Amino acid sequence: MDLKRLVWDYPHPLKDDLWRARKIAELFPFVLEKLTEEDKQILLQHLDNINVPDERKEFIRMVCGGKQDTE
Repeated sequence: MDLKRLVWDYPHPLKDDLWRARKIAELFPFVLEKLTEEDKQILLQHLDNINVPDERKEFIRMVCGGKQDTE
């Protein structure tokens, strides 16, 4: 899946990192192959502010190299 060809809410992805992270998380893991290291870091930085299931957050952290919650 090509991130540049995804149907975003706008003709071009916004430069807002939280918005971008939210869109990537919503489509995760289908966009995994095309994620850059920068995309992964943005996603991990904003993951706690994104409304997706906790199981998906754990999977994103595991795949993108973030720390897992120990709670």
